[in-house]
Amino acid sequence: MAIIDRYVISRFLWNFLALFGALYLFGIAVDVVLNTSKFLEAADLAVRSGRVASRWSGVFVMLADFHGPRVFQFYQFMVGMVAVGAMGFTFAQMHKSRELTALMAAGINLRRPAMALVVAAIGLQVIQLVNQEWILPQLAPKLVRLHSDLVANRGAAFPLPLTRDANGLLLQADSFDPESGELRGVVALERDAKGQARSRMSAPIATWDADREAWILQQGQIIRLPARTEVGSSTAVDTAEESLDEIATNLGPESILSRRFRLYGQMLSTPQLLELRDGGSSDRMLSNRLLAARLLGPIVNLLILIAAIPFFLLRDPCNLLQQSLRAASFAVPVSIAALTLTTVPLATLPPALAAAIPTAALLPIAVWRFTSMRS
Repeated sequence: MAIIDRYVISRFLWNFLALFGALYLFGIAVDVVLNTSKFLEAADLAVRSGRVASRWSGVFVMLADFHGPRVFQFYQFMVGMVAVGAMGFTFAQMHKSRELTALMAAGINLRRPAMALVVAAIGLQVIQLVNQEWILPQLAPKLVRLHSDLVANRGAAFPLPLTRDANGLLLQADSFDPESGELRGVVALERDAKGQARSRMSAPIATWDADREAWILQQGQIIRLPARTEVGSSTAVDTAEESLDEIATNLGPESILSRRFRLYGQMLSTPQLLELRDGGSSDRMLSNRLLAARLLGPIVNLLILIAAIPFFLLRDPCNLLQQSLRAASFAVPVSIAALTLTTVPLATLPPALAAAIPTAALLPIAVWRFTSMRS
């Protein structure tokens, strides 16, 4: 039985790697066709700067730099659907070669190879967890880049518009670079409970200190403004500048990026999402939804896989193309609906409840499909 289990697992994993690689390369090919001019411009820029020797080597360097980190992001989003496809190929191959008939002739229940495959799928979900918690957070600044960023050679830097933190502080910057974690041309306005400005802080450069939860300023200055009730129409206001070392705020790099790129929040680790919950009402709703999706997403992937196994693990001869269409008509809409409920904000449902609906709906379906399978 151990030999059979290893055989099913190895075939499933090989099919997973082949299907994953084919889909990833297809996605890269489509992107290259649509953005050929931008990659060529970026390659020419790399040649002029002396980074590469020729234009074509520059194209390959730009492709590796832009699409290389995206393999981890692609795995994070596609592991569930690719696992269903690899399961279909695995059992379809065994059905076509009459290996399932041999197993039944030996008195082996067909649920045994199914359980071996589910164990392998659980291993893929564990890899997804490692990828989510340790790899994607390190690559997130590269993953939010656009093709135009390659051409401009500016990395992922972008201007920060006037942004409010949880305490009402308004923060603005000419440029924010997520790779270095620096703000340039920083201006911050501190307000009172009525929304009136009490002080204006500025600095040419600021770097984030996570331990102190503050932006550390270089040549920082602050101008303190009196309340309007303290100033008459003819009263002169003292606007003398004082030196300032830091701006305390919960508006850190993760919060800034998650507000600009909603997809970025899905690439944060769980501790970073928990910190994001302190970033105001919008950050709290976003982090709660992402945390719920992260907890229940792998369970939904496994339930879809288990519910789809009876489409291919059959005792009698059948039309495999027809079974593939049936499996796709079930797995694809269910996956899209589950992704919508777990990632798209719904005004009428709390994030945790919306994320739990797919699991609650799929659990009885998966149990019924697996236990009623003729084996």
